[in-house]
Amino acid sequence: MMNEKKFHPISSNVTIAILVHIVVMCAALSFVTYRIYSESLYSRYRMQMKSIVDYVEEHIDDDDMSECVNTYVESPTYKETHDFFDDFIDHYSDIHYLYILQAIDTNEPVKIRSVCSANSTYEKENEPENVLHLGDGEPDWYDEETIRKFLDIQAGDKDVYFLETSAWGVDYTLARPLIDSKGEHYGVLCVDISLDEMQNTLRKSLFVSIGLILLFGAAFMLILLIWLRKNVITPIKKLEDSVKDYADSSSGKTRPEELVFVPPDIKVNNEIKTLSESVFKMSVNMIDYVRNNAISEKKVEGLKGYVNKINDVAYCDPLTHVKNRAAYDEKCESLNSDIFNLMAQFAIVMADVNFLKKINDEYGHDKGNEYIKGACGILSDIYKRSPLFRIGGDEFVVVLEGKDYRNRDELIKIAREEFRKASEDSEAEPWQRYSAAIGMSSYVSGEDEDVETVFKRADEDMYAAKVSMKAQR
Repeated sequence: MMNEKKFHPISSNVTIAILVHIVVMCAALSFVTYRIYSESLYSRYRMQMKSIVDYVEEHIDDDDMSECVNTYVESPTYKETHDFFDDFIDHYSDIHYLYILQAIDTNEPVKIRSVCSANSTYEKENEPENVLHLGDGEPDWYDEETIRKFLDIQAGDKDVYFLETSAWGVDYTLARPLIDSKGEHYGVLCVDISLDEMQNTLRKSLFVSIGLILLFGAAFMLILLIWLRKNVITPIKKLEDSVKDYADSSSGKTRPEELVFVPPDIKVNNEIKTLSESVFKMSVNMIDYVRNNAISEKKVEGLKGYVNKINDVAYCDPLTHVKNRAAYDEKCESLNSDIFNLMAQFAIVMADVNFLKKINDEYGHDKGNEYIKGACGILSDIYKRSPLFRIGGDEFVVVLEGKDYRNRDELIKIAREEFRKASEDSEAEPWQRYSAAIGMSSYVSGEDEDVETVFKRADEDMYAAKVSMKAQR
């Protein structure tokens, strides 16, 4: 005796389905929210940083600063600029660092030197050892990748945003090359925002958003479950119990009138009530019909299935399960009839699979069959709306009509490209590197007398493609 499958009540299935849906929806919304908040946050910081750099650059005398960089001697103008930097950092707490540095392409250990670094009042009073001066530099301030980035930025002519790793931590940086009136690139103006601060801001916003999403999701799930229980689950359970009682009570009954279904009292006015009434009507009107005609209907259906099975076998290629030569000949008769009645609009694609004999000789006919089926699969995937015929051992024909006919030029390009990629796939087995030469011809009204004329042109186009492929090898 076969084991019965475990019964799953609809209420449990609905609850699980809703729960999974809500979880997936919350996860998706959380991901989208994170991406939106993240992009928005970075965009806001980029605008803020650019505004700061634009403002600060207006207070820099490039020629004087360039001279200070070349001599490492502080000028009066330099000191005014430095005081401006210090004052700015004191009054603008959102930024982490504001500074100008010089990137030096040298073999010396120190390749980055401080030019003008903003120091807050707190740093100057409590951490004087951390205050940087003109020309200061240490080899361990930045790694090689960051040094190379600063060299590229200094030599360039545009702003660059990037994550900067230094001895002072990880910051999101806007770097702008500084150029004096002589065109000399003498340094890089930078403003840094603490990455930790940015991520903390992002996390706070994200936690609030996810919390609201979960709250609304839970509320929605609760309301939906209550509604479903009242309008769907409870009525279905009543109908289920009534049908079970009907099945149990009808056992052994021989009189049709004893088999009438008594519908349950369903208070909702929806499809479930309609279903209950339909079951009742069916039990009243169909008992005799089902009893007297069930056997004959089964015989008729069996005969239809047998005939369909014979037709399927007769017109199906046993290896690839696409249509065979007999089916193609029948299709040609239909197309010739359309030509005669001036209704024809079609194209023929001819495909000849390459290297089948080589695959059979070197790897056996089983691999050759696999090779044929794989090539057939490519054609089936591309020409989904058109009948595909295997008319020979390695020859296939596709009759394009309707949408495939209208897109025929695009589809044949796709087919040739798919076979090219498959044949050049060095990681695949030799019998999985499918290769085929493909040709196509369209029926021309008033010029083509029959399908055979179109087929011959497609065959000639295919042969030309095969010759071209051989020439390219």
